[in-house]
Amino acid sequence: MYGTTCLVLENIALDESTYSQRGDAAFSFKLLMSFDFAFILHIMKDVMGITDMLCQALQQKSQHILNAMHLVTTTKTLIQKLRDDGWKTLLEELTSFCKHQDIEVPDMDSCFSSVG
Repeated sequence: MYGTTCLVLENIALDESTYSQRGDAAFSFKLLMSFDFAFILHIMKDVMGITDMLCQALQQKSQHILNAMHLVTTTKTLIQKLRDDGWKTLLEELTSFCKHQDIEVPDMDSCFSSVG
């Protein structure tokens, strides 16, 4: 779906009749092709995957309160595990995705300095 969205935006940026539509599509395409967007996309995918079961269970009217509390605790534990141990896996998946989509990956070993 990501690749198709990028292709559609790229086509609009090149072929659309109005300057405004071309500009909007070009700007959106540039954002979609950024490492920052891909990073947020992958974090959201992981967090939403963890919280999906809890959300589905809480929507059931017949949910027992003890079961719901257990699901909240389990979800909290899984999110903490993602925070503590999931960085390497996330970065590997993200790097692979970026290479496949031709998105420039910043050097994570270089020094960072903010221009202030």
